[in-house]
Amino acid sequence: MTEKKLSRRDFLKLTGSAAAGAAAAGLVGKPARFGVPTLIQNRTVRIAVGGWAEQNMKDLLAATDFTGQTGIDVEVVIRTDTKETELTRIASAVQAGTSPYDVIDFEDELTTSLSQAGYVIGLDDIIPSEMWDDFSPEMVEYSQVWSAYEGETFRIIHNWEMPYWWYRKDWFDERGVDVPETWEDVKALGEVFTDEANGVWATEDGLIKGAFLNVYLAWITLQAGGNPFDVGDEYRMALEYISDLMYTSKALNPASLQKDYNQQNGDYVADKVAFMRQWPFFGDVARSEDNAEWFSEDKVAVAVPPAGPGGKGGSTYAAAWGFGIIATSPNLAEAKELVSFLATNEAAVEAMKAGFWFLSARKSVLEAAPQDNWLVQQMKMYTDEGVIGVRPFHPRFVEALTILEDTASAYLTDQLTLDESMDQAREQLADLE
Repeated sequence: MTEKKLSRRDFLKLTGSAAAGAAAAGLVGKPARFGVPTLIQNRTVRIAVGGWAEQNMKDLLAATDFTGQTGIDVEVVIRTDTKETELTRIASAVQAGTSPYDVIDFEDELTTSLSQAGYVIGLDDIIPSEMWDDFSPEMVEYSQVWSAYEGETFRIIHNWEMPYWWYRKDWFDERGVDVPETWEDVKALGEVFTDEANGVWATEDGLIKGAFLNVYLAWITLQAGGNPFDVGDEYRMALEYISDLMYTSKALNPASLQKDYNQQNGDYVADKVAFMRQWPFFGDVARSEDNAEWFSEDKVAVAVPPAGPGGKGGSTYAAAWGFGIIATSPNLAEAKELVSFLATNEAAVEAMKAGFWFLSARKSVLEAAPQDNWLVQQMKMYTDEGVIGVRPFHPRFVEALTILEDTASAYLTDQLTLDESMDQAREQLADLE
């Protein structure tokens, strides 16, 4: 007799029916990974995502028929828009023994706070074994630093992106200059492109205090080979280099200290900037209808970032968002089933198809992604070039970054000497311990 092979869906439906029968009989089962559904309890799991990801998440759940395969209903809700308000909401709920939702999509800064406070649960027992093999080595290393606490994983990342190095290829070609490969090369381009009288600078950034300046400090210190929160020799080197770019080499517009990313992008598309570090959303900004008359591919070319003294491997770094489970969720078994499913290669690929909010350097995702897409091409280039380092970490990240921003900006605006700035940073960071 020929053996009939069950499809994945038939298998899931069959085992789901069996699980339902067991539940009716009062049997208790261990929460299982995707592919072997939990006992159906007629409960709804609530997953909180940013407003920009709401439809993507709904499309993913529909495309995979998660509810049909597991019997678990999923309600997609909108989380608050900042890490501060979200932390306040979750802290209040957990301390009261309740939960605003079961699963949350959250960023780096919240991960450190939520995991250390015990507001989210460890996930190692539900992570599919295939996931870690599917992650790029850089994603694994990143997760060990930013998604774990005391060796336990509290978040499964899906959105993994890094700043890219954008440049005006048309300008570089016109001037006959090469894309810089070192810090010294960057400094030399002040003479080539900066025209202060007309408000044109070789480079610009969004460096206003409040989650902007700290990103740049981390990037430059990583390029120097260190972590800014150590306030060591590499951090000193980074501050000296930034000051040189602004006031000696005149490559970096000092007005960057009063600009956010939107203002930075506006200057770039206004033909005021030759090259810049910026997150990938700029690619969509440049290609938007508002900039249709300005846009051409040679105005938004992407190159490998110049390497600093720390070497090529720390030329840029990635940040991420990912899924975790609130510790006081009343639907823990179902929440685990959903998060375990979202961690599978199958779900990761379908998520990327639903929207690039779910793009990462997972092997399965990059293989399935449209190869002609500019963002996919840039992520593959940076991954293949080996230029993605680990984002500099501090266990009390939000408080620590504020200290660095305050003391660094005081030095860069000539309110403190370099030694005074570093001394104050060390003293204030020590008070956090």
